[in-house]
Amino acid sequence: MSELVLSVVTPERSIVTDVTTDAIVLPSEGGQLTLLPGHINFVTTLTHGTFGYKTGGEWQIAFLSGGFTQVFQGKVTVLAETMEMAQEMDLAAAELDLQEINAKLKGVKVGSVKYTELMEKKEIAASKLKAGQKKIH
Repeated sequence: MSELVLSVVTPERSIVTDVTTDAIVLPSEGGQLTLLPGHINFVTTLTHGTFGYKTGGEWQIAFLSGGFTQVFQGKVTVLAETMEMAQEMDLAAAELDLQEINAKLKGVKVGSVKYTELMEKKEIAASKLKAGQKKIH
C-alpha cells in the first residue's frame, strides 16, 4: 500500500512535519479536495476553509487561510498563508469577530468598497468559526 506523508508550513512555523496520514481534506478554489494514499501528482492553490488530516483513526482539524499544495510521489506539502489548529482556536473570540463584522455591515452601503471588504472578512470569520467547531468522521 502506498503512503501519504504530510508536511504543513506557514511563514511563521512548521505545523506538521512528515506525518503519515490516512486521508487529507483541503479547501481549494474548485471545492473541497480529499487526498488518499496513491493520489496522483499535482499542484493547486488553496483558499480559506477547513483543513483536516486523519492519522491513527483520529482527525486533526484546522482553519487554513489560503496557500498552495503539492502532491508528489505520496508526499503532500502544504504552504499555508496561515493555519490555526482547532484545539488552538479561541472560538469565543472568533464568534465575537463575526458579530462585530455583522454590526459594521449594518451601517455600510451595499455595493460600496467597504461593504465588499467587510463581506470578505465575514466569509473568512465564518469559515474560521466553522472549522473550529467542525468534526470530520
